Amino acid sequence: MTGQSAEFGSVIYVALPGQLDAPHVRLALSRLRMRTRNLILVASASEAAIAATALGAAAPDKVVGHQDGQTSRAGYKAGILALLDQPAAPGPVLLSGGHVFGPILGADQSARSTLPNVGIHAPYWHCPALDPRLKNLTQQARIASLDHTVLAQAVLLQPGFREFWTIMQASGDHWEEFLRCDLAFSLWAEDAGFGVDYAVPQDRLETADPRLYEAHRLMSDGAPCLPLAVMTLDPLLHDLNAIELRRALATLRSRDVRMYDAANAFAVRNVKPRDYAAVADQYEVVANQPADPGKSEWSFGPVAVFIHAYYAEMIGEFWALVRRLPCASHLYITTATPDDQARISTYLVDRGLRPDDFTLRVVAQNRGRDMSSLFITWRDVILSRKHQVALRLHSKRSPQVSRRVGESFKAHLFGNLIGSAGYVSNLLTMLEAEPDIGLVAPPVVHVGFGTLGHAWFNNRAPLGALMKDMGIDVPLDDHTPMAPYGTMYWFRTDALMRMFEWAWRWEDYNEEPHHVDGGLAHVQERLIGYAVRDRGYRIVTAMTPAAAARNYAKLEYKLQRLSAEMPTGNILHQVDDLAAINRGARIRVFRRLRDIYGRLLIWRPGLRETLRPWRTAAVAILLLRAGG
Repeated sequence: MTGQSAEFGSVIYVALPGQLDAPHVRLALSRLRMRTRNLILVASASEAAIAATALGAAAPDKVVGHQDGQTSRAGYKAGILALLDQPAAPGPVLLSGGHVFGPILGADQSARSTLPNVGIHAPYWHCPALDPRLKNLTQQARIASLDHTVLAQAVLLQPGFREFWTIMQASGDHWEEFLRCDLAFSLWAEDAGFGVDYAVPQDRLETADPRLYEAHRLMSDGAPCLPLAVMTLDPLLHDLNAIELRRALATLRSRDVRMYDAANAFAVRNVKPRDYAAVADQYEVVANQPADPGKSEWSFGPVAVFIHAYYAEMIGEFWALVRRLPCASHLYITTATPDDQARISTYLVDRGLRPDDFTLRVVAQNRGRDMSSLFITWRDVILSRKHQVALRLHSKRSPQVSRRVGESFKAHLFGNLIGSAGYVSNLLTMLEAEPDIGLVAPPVVHVGFGTLGHAWFNNRAPLGALMKDMGIDVPLDDHTPMAPYGTMYWFRTDALMRMFEWAWRWEDYNEEPHHVDGGLAHVQERLIGYAVRDRGYRIVTAMTPAAAARNYAKLEYKLQRLSAEMPTGNILHQVDDLAAINRGARIRVFRRLRDIYGRLLIWRPGLRETLRPWRTAAVAILLLRAGG
């Protein structure tokens, strides 16, 4: 930096392996470059050689290479020892890295304090009194975190500082490094007579590890960073510790939208979509009464409504739904035959629609059903970018279940997408206010269906291969993919642009009636959410108050019945116990046979009826009497 005073004498920034291109790292380095005359970047040995040229205007003054796979604390050690070998630079030193989202705009860590003998300015702390693991290790009230921490120059000049970092051994284990580095350094600083000041009020936090458990308070109280670990922490631990990541991210967005966007970009590439939906509470119960009753226009303009009316007799039901739209719209309707096309056109005109208000097309084939009728038949409309927001509906029937369950599923989809004019008004306002929402879908259907934990079926391997071909880089969910089950949803057209750009062919889909899992249509159903995330958008699950009550009632009952069969109420212990059962011989054999059955159906869909009795027998023998 030139022509201005530096806030920090030096900055040591640790980019963990593979992070050099991460948006939050690039943003942090560009900001820190403006705040110091001596920027030291610690990077993996493989990335250190290219760091200076790759970072452009944010290029560091010195790059220190370290072994691939090492941690932030190992990086601190390498950077501090490199700094101590340089001529002394006046001013405090900031320790930071790609393990946090920061610096966040507006946070003050300028190393100025009214407290006496302050040598460390930390963002937050660990509380030993509330952590049984630390009971006999320290009497300190707080252990200062080194996540994004300023050290006064006097600390660096203190005898013993170099020795501490020279002998500090990194292990790669988070807890061991916390003990060897954060705890040990806190004790060293106390013995050396240095006090600690914090970026947040010390009377506001009340957990052992507020950097994770109280992230929402850290953000509202002005902390200069947010740990990446709060995003990657097991969703079950989020539940057990009542972490409020959604509130933290909302505050981060209001404080610093660029860092919020960088945090979202990290989640896209590193957090499974369903895990992110759980930890960040990406669910909305949307009111039926509009927040703004007079609102009839939204900034994104008229919405596109794509309807596949294969069963043309359902046009009356669709008409009742689209009349609930409180905004300007254009109907794009596909159907199976020219006769159905004429019938639907007459129906719409008789109800007052002008020919310019709708477009009707007959699908070339029914292979792919509602998937091909959208991604092939209407490809040109989406690629024209005429609409920014769209709604997908189709004439849903579920012949694989009873008529009552099928009707319940259809009502679940229609009700949570277009339940009332006020409900839709609130959905559109949400899309307008939060431009990073790319997909709004109903909750996973589980009333009448065994989808929860069992929604991949034969589709995971084909989807992984297809994503690789399409260049979609999002981690796959373990058990229940984040998908719009039933393939009806609101979407931002740019969010699904990759799926419309891809050159799907009618012959890629299974011939009728062999609409099986593992075929392209079922794979595409699960691809939608990953394509949206790959584009950088969020997925929100939305529901009416009535749907929320019904689904919660059924879900709570099923969960408590399952939990009652377990010896403990702790969800982590329950998962471990069930995993042990699943390692039993019979279940392993069943899973193997199930995989073979799935691959056979993908290869020859017509074998389904022939193989069904054998599958039924395998379930009876291997599951109903499973105990090993």
